Amino acid sequence: MGHAGRGDEALARDAGSCPARRDIARWFSLAVCLVVTVSLSWGVLASAGEEPVLAPLFTLRSLDGCDVSLVDYRGQVVILDFWASWCHPCLEAFPALHALQETYANQGVVLLVVCFDKTEEDARNYLLEHGYATSNVLWGSLEEARAVKESLGADAVTHAFLIDRRGFIRYSGHPAMLTAEILEPWLQ
Repeated sequence: MGHAGRGDEALARDAGSCPARRDIARWFSLAVCLVVTVSLSWGVLASAGEEPVLAPLFTLRSLDGCDVSLVDYRGQVVILDFWASWCHPCLEAFPALHALQETYANQGVVLLVVCFDKTEEDARNYLLEHGYATSNVLWGSLEEARAVKESLGADAVTHAFLIDRRGFIRYSGHPAMLTAEILEPWLQ
């Protein structure tokens, strides 16, 4: 029998009993920490005085069936989040991004979510079950979502952008690092 149905305790005990598994687990943990650290640091650096880049335009269909184009939001501050219901870091950052947008909604801040779920139903079911709107969640297809991610240069699904009122990217990085302090200068 494989690992199916076994608890975390049993898996941890098995990993601890084999030196090769311990080494693999140690290297994997170090790699994950390095990727997270670089991602978080890059987001902060990207928002700190680099020459802004114009966000590439795209159009995707929302889960509500409407075509949504980034250009339609010129004049507003856009939080653009790449997200999937199967992505644990995405789910952890999601409530904070929604709260940030809600705090500044009356100042023209909108949240657009490019979804990487395999099906619209997977995304819709998660969002509705957890009380989130679906009108700002863009799916289209997995291939279209990947094309948008690549056009923006995002290297992971867990990635957010802050786009100013003129369409320039002012933040690029982990969604958990996008704070009010980063957002507020672009509200004028």
